[in-house]
Amino acid sequence: MMASQIADKACDVAGHFSRATEYSRHDVLQRRTAARLKSWVAQSGRVLDLGAGPGTAFDTPDIGRVIGVDLAFGMCERLKSRFPQTDAVCGDARQLPFLSASFDSLYSNLALQWCQPFAAAIDEAARVLRPGGEAAIAVVCDGSLPELEQLGFSVNHFIDALAALSAFKAEHWQLLHTEITTETVHFADLRSLIYSIKGVGANARQDAGQAAKLRGRQDWLARLEAAEALRTDSGLPLSYQILYVVARRQQENS
Repeated sequence: MMASQIADKACDVAGHFSRATEYSRHDVLQRRTAARLKSWVAQSGRVLDLGAGPGTAFDTPDIGRVIGVDLAFGMCERLKSRFPQTDAVCGDARQLPFLSASFDSLYSNLALQWCQPFAAAIDEAARVLRPGGEAAIAVVCDGSLPELEQLGFSVNHFIDALAALSAFKAEHWQLLHTEITTETVHFADLRSLIYSIKGVGANARQDAGQAAKLRGRQDWLARLEAAEALRTDSGLPLSYQILYVVARRQQENS
């Protein structure tokens, strides 16, 4: 992919997330994955929240200064409104505006799957994290949203989980915990299921040429009927493949 195409996609992603003004009403999946990340790693010292969105509540006693980075200016504004003690920086995870080894901890929850190439963001994470510092990262991977595909909607196709894991190079990272998990959230109806994606800005397209548009009321009614066939006792399911990684920054070779 050419540099100009990558830049265009980054701008598209930033625009979608900036317009996600009701993020906190729809972030069911994000709250679930955040709880898992926090249960594995207690962030401490100077913390980088990478792809911070509207911000993260870190409540561990050893937290020092928190800096949240997001590509979307609108998200940075909401972060400062919700967490005025957090420094908000509008920036690209692939080119972070920080000195090397300047953070003690790194946290990233369902953000880096939007980075192309993904490995560039992981290399930057390694650069800014001090030796011995720990990173807790969750990303959406390929195989997500099969229910939407089954209903005839187009979906983003994310990085393969094993390909994402290979970006954590052995010379930079010691992997402490890795896990690929299917996380399924449930909704009362198809409209709320769709808005769970649009509401957090995650409808930024990576494969716009494959869009499957609704063709009117009858098409929508047909999809409503098909969705009901998927209903469980918990509601309409929507599944995500999530890669969780907890890793320690390797000591530099002398």
